[in-house]
Amino acid sequence: MRLLQYLQQFYGFSRRKAFRFIRKGKVRVGPQVITQPLYEVPEGAEVHVEGYIPGGLRRMMYVAFHKPPGLVVSRKDPHNPTIYTILPEEFRNLRAVGRLDKYSEGLLLLTNDGLLLHRLTHPKYGVPREYIVRTDPPPDGEVIEAVLRGIEDEGELLRAHEADITADGLLRVVLRQGKYREIRRMMGRLGRRVRMLRRISYGGVRLDIPKGEWRLLRDEEVASLKEMVGL
Repeated sequence: MRLLQYLQQFYGFSRRKAFRFIRKGKVRVGPQVITQPLYEVPEGAEVHVEGYIPGGLRRMMYVAFHKPPGLVVSRKDPHNPTIYTILPEEFRNLRAVGRLDKYSEGLLLLTNDGLLLHRLTHPKYGVPREYIVRTDPPPDGEVIEAVLRGIEDEGELLRAHEADITADGLLRVVLRQGKYREIRRMMGRLGRRVRMLRRISYGGVRLDIPKGEWRLLRDEEVASLKEMVGL
């Protein structure tokens, strides 16, 4: 993780504030002062900012939220309501683990645990995300074969880790890479229009709350997520 991003995630700094502190020589990685914002922080290294303590020393929060369609996963948006317009004020400092686009719904994890967030979203760890998708026309065997084999789009190979058709004719997909709008892009290539896209699990945490509702993760869920990414 780059030093600029590290300070944003662990210290809660804005990008501008993090950049300023680094350039002023107020940041050490181990014993060394680092003034390059794009410096790659070695895994496990201790990072210190003059006059501050890391966010990791604050009370960590882990939240599951059932995002309704129509909300964007952003702190501010001049044109659309965001998830933070319906979440409690105390969650304003939490960051989303990955994203769901405006028209998608389902499980969204939020936390102020920067290291866990980083690992859950990093392709290296291949954390599974499970989705249910309604398409028009409905999925068939050729769709399953194609998404498991992989589909080229914009220079990327998009591929599902698992895929099948549910008893009620919906497409069930498990992804491990978390590429931008991956399912919608695959369906577009296959001539399918996505009518509904819902994430039903992330790293083993299941969606079990109504739309617009939230709950704190149970201790065993947090422990499982951490174990999954080597924490």
